[in-house]
Amino acid sequence: MPIRLSKTHVDKALRDVAAGAPAYDLIDSQQPGLLLRVGPRGARWAFKIVRSKTTYRLTLGSPPGLTLDEAREIVANAQKHVANRTAAPDDRFLEAEFIRLGKVAPRPAPPPRDPVMVAAWTRHSEDLPFWTWEEARAEYLAEVKRTKRPDTWKDYGAKLHMKELSGLDGLKVRRITLEDLAKIVYAVHKSGRETQARNLASALRPMWRWLWLAHVRSSAGFSVEDRIGADVSKLKAPERSAGLKPRANGKIPGKHVATPAEIGTTLAIARTGVLDPTVSTAFEVLVLTAQRRRPIADAQVEDFVDWAEMPGWGIWSMSPRHRKTADKRGDETRHVLPLPPSMWARLAPQLQRCREAGSPFLFPQMRPGKNSPEANGHMSDSGLNHRLLDMGLKASPHDLRRGLTSHGRKILKMTREEIKYIMDHNEGIPSDDVLETHYSDDDRLDLKQPVMDRWIAWCDEQAAAAAAGLPPLDQLAREIATRRRVREAEGKAKTAARKKADEEKAKAEAAEEEKRILYAAMLSAA
Repeated sequence: MPIRLSKTHVDKALRDVAAGAPAYDLIDSQQPGLLLRVGPRGARWAFKIVRSKTTYRLTLGSPPGLTLDEAREIVANAQKHVANRTAAPDDRFLEAEFIRLGKVAPRPAPPPRDPVMVAAWTRHSEDLPFWTWEEARAEYLAEVKRTKRPDTWKDYGAKLHMKELSGLDGLKVRRITLEDLAKIVYAVHKSGRETQARNLASALRPMWRWLWLAHVRSSAGFSVEDRIGADVSKLKAPERSAGLKPRANGKIPGKHVATPAEIGTTLAIARTGVLDPTVSTAFEVLVLTAQRRRPIADAQVEDFVDWAEMPGWGIWSMSPRHRKTADKRGDETRHVLPLPPSMWARLAPQLQRCREAGSPFLFPQMRPGKNSPEANGHMSDSGLNHRLLDMGLKASPHDLRRGLTSHGRKILKMTREEIKYIMDHNEGIPSDDVLETHYSDDDRLDLKQPVMDRWIAWCDEQAAAAAAGLPPLDQLAREIATRRRVREAEGKAKTAARKKADEEKAKAEAAEEEKRILYAAMLSAA
């Protein structure tokens, strides 16, 4: 039964607590929801109401610390909040009431926000909709794959996935600066890979040009007005070191021309049968046509046909997919080479094997690659370089290509124009020649035929001379296998050494960072 509580009731309740009287509750009729609960453990003010089938309860405190008038005031405020649905009567509400009544001290004001942290959070929030480095790279490479040659896409993909770029992972591409990229290029250059540093810079520049395109920069987060987004047009590797750096075999890159003996040895070994037939035939085509290694590595079976007007001869009709200038101009002119009967006869078995196997490539992939579960592509162009090293030769595929330009002119007295018919995919015709580009389909086979005939005949002579000096086949096979094992072991050792050096560098950097954090903590504590 509610009663109008007074100081007398409160004093009696405290005496009952001291006397250990049975527990009872007193309900205040003046302030609905206020109760005084009395029991062996003490007297407590409490709040209890039921609204819309929801019961609200809250213990307020004990007299005399909390007076009757103060308890009524707290309950009245709680009733208002429940009625207005502005707040629930909970501990936070009770703390606010005690602070208002001066029962407890207000909590200390929170420290002011760190401007640096506020700026960082603001920037993080602003950057959320835009691409990270990984997303921008994936989008750009998809565009390269759509618009460029397959080899260009593969080349750019390898450069833009270099481990030195891993420090950009997770960064928003709009926050990557020219200085960030320049430091990475410099690190590659400083490690001794100067050419690789130039190549990396040459891959990053067009990527940023694409990111600045009007239809792309809204996704990248670039803004001309806000000056967000790096201008990497001036990104370049440091100057090349003075002098020429010889390779491990003593050869100076770009200066060596395959000697007649190297040309002959390459053909002689290819014709012994100690190499896989696919590799052997690839070397035949490499030396005798003097083409670059990439067009040879992915040569198409359908591009090799009989020369109808010249029985016994064949034709290799190359598409312009390996010519950057033709790709940019949309030029579909093919580079056609006549193949003399001796060479055409040696190509015939390889063509037959590929047709029977259903391979579109003249030199199909022999085993799955690291990132491919199936061997359904063409042979690696780098494989030609590796096999030449296994033969013990100094010449690279490009050095063999230089053989025609040098020995063709010096020994065979070919003219510059004749050699261009074979080596230059434009065949000596200016790329802007309208008559040639739009009004002629002359393959100039009649002019190329004598050049190829003389060159291949001379190469066959060098092969015959070299074959006479080769060791027995079993010994030759062992020597090639030994060189290959040594080369692969050295490569694995270099990779392991680089990995170990990278791990040690990472550990040192982590230790240095830990020291820096510890020092900063000590300064903060002081």
